[in-house]
Amino acid sequence: MPIFITRPFNYTGVGQADNFLLPKLVKHYKENAAMIELGNIDVWRDFTDVRALSKAYVALLQMRPLSETINVCSGKTYSLREAIRFCEKITGHSLEIRVNPAFVRPNEVKRLCGDATKLRAIIGEWQTPPLEETLGWMLENG
Repeated sequence: MPIFITRPFNYTGVGQADNFLLPKLVKHYKENAAMIELGNIDVWRDFTDVRALSKAYVALLQMRPLSETINVCSGKTYSLREAIRFCEKITGHSLEIRVNPAFVRPNEVKRLCGDATKLRAIIGEWQTPPLEETLGWMLENG
């Protein structure tokens, strides 16, 4: 069968439900909320802009890398603290961050980063916008 498997890492963008971490953060900043409850804010994740993710999928469908498993990721991590700083910088709004122990996952992986080497070898040069740009897009739209 003509099958390949993609392994997307964290991705985000306009229209994603606000029960996901970054849309929840964006919503609170857009609403000028006074406070937000989050889990562990000392984690680092590989975030991909959904617009870049879509381009990667289209390119993979065109290239048809049969029998391959491919990470769709940026290969760069951002901390949740950085995401908070980006939102503050973009909006000029500060809010109180409360860590809710109920939101902290036991055995949380502190840093999760993908390797996009195979993806780029298959589809050619590919980049995802920096997280600050993605958050700006999310804050301006949706």
